[in-house]
Amino acid sequence: MVKQGAQARWRVRCGAMALAALLVPATPRAEDTPRAAMPRLDLFDGRFTLAPAGRLDLDAGSFAGQEVRPGFQSNVAVRRAEVGVRGQILPGLDYVVLWEFAPRAPGGQPDGGQLYEAQLAWSGLDWMTARAGVFTPLHTLEVSGGSFSQLFMERASIIEIATSLASGSSRLAAGVELRGETWFASAYATGGVTTTADDGQQRGVAGRAVVQPFAGWLRVALGANAALQTEPGTRGDASVRLRDYPELRISPNRFLDTRSIAAGQAWAAGPELSGMVGPLHLAAEAQAIGVDADAGGARRFGGWYGAASWPLLGAPRRWDPRLGAWTRPGGALLDPAAGEWGWLELAGRYSRADLNDGPTRGGIQSIWTLAFNWYPEDRIRVTMQAEAGRITGNGPDRPFQAVGWRVSLAP
Repeated sequence: MVKQGAQARWRVRCGAMALAALLVPATPRAEDTPRAAMPRLDLFDGRFTLAPAGRLDLDAGSFAGQEVRPGFQSNVAVRRAEVGVRGQILPGLDYVVLWEFAPRAPGGQPDGGQLYEAQLAWSGLDWMTARAGVFTPLHTLEVSGGSFSQLFMERASIIEIATSLASGSSRLAAGVELRGETWFASAYATGGVTTTADDGQQRGVAGRAVVQPFAGWLRVALGANAALQTEPGTRGDASVRLRDYPELRISPNRFLDTRSIAAGQAWAAGPELSGMVGPLHLAAEAQAIGVDADAGGARRFGGWYGAASWPLLGAPRRWDPRLGAWTRPGGALLDPAAGEWGWLELAGRYSRADLNDGPTRGGIQSIWTLAFNWYPEDRIRVTMQAEAGRITGNGPDRPFQAVGWRVSLAP
């Protein structure tokens, strides 16, 4: 009881601190009623700027229909509590520094936080951005769109697993992003992540390329991505472990799990297909994952997802050439007197991840998800989603159902 009380008090304090940092008036938009601008420090005739930055995600979830115990746990959690600053050092040279105060795992105790992002980005040319530091490489379609604009509370498990090898959040990396109106390419050299303990020797590369051959009422984007981990960087003997939550980070349990595989190298690669058919957004990715195990032969895993979304209020999703991904349109505004109710979207997804091969029995997970995303304005997101899933192939079958809620705030 004392432990639970301490966790609850910390969540309240963390939420209050993040709300104070985030609930500042947004930068005025032409289509909105004028409002005060985001506080910002300008020095040297505006060549150096500094502004508050952050993110707060408050999650709640409940699991049902579980036939095996122990199972997934229902919970309320602080998914993200990022506080920091952003701005430019010189025109074209931007910086971001964010500290993450949320626990490292669902239900975990706060430990003072860790560095989440610290990057420099040079965009002196319209067609290129060079980045270095700690950041999230634009490696797959779901990752490139950004977590605040993604269709669901969490990315598909197969994408989380593939990006855990050499990209993902809080990755020490350096790379370049090239773009045009109908194409995008990225390449990065990467190290470890600041939110997971390692020996500092993890090494890898990751990249992505996508092109739009069609435009108009039918827009199609075709692409591929890949990642290679050349040094696992684990403390002790080199090993690779692939695992994920059930596409909700509410319970600390992860039953989709290969356990540690003694190996010196691993890779992931796959195609992606996305686009718009009128206002209907469609997206799909597949990943093949290989682990060069020291014993028992190489392991081959895989999975895929398919997703669709439809705008119920507001304009459809749009292509962002700076990200090479489809994002929500801006301009959401809640003003009932004027008939404005923000932006609302209905989304659905099926995902499958297969981590069984040879002596490794990590499990096969399949999940159906339905979600509503509501943005009463551009910096506030409310998501409600429902899941029906099953994990098989690594013990007794584990069917489950879940509902999840998230309130997100971002400047």
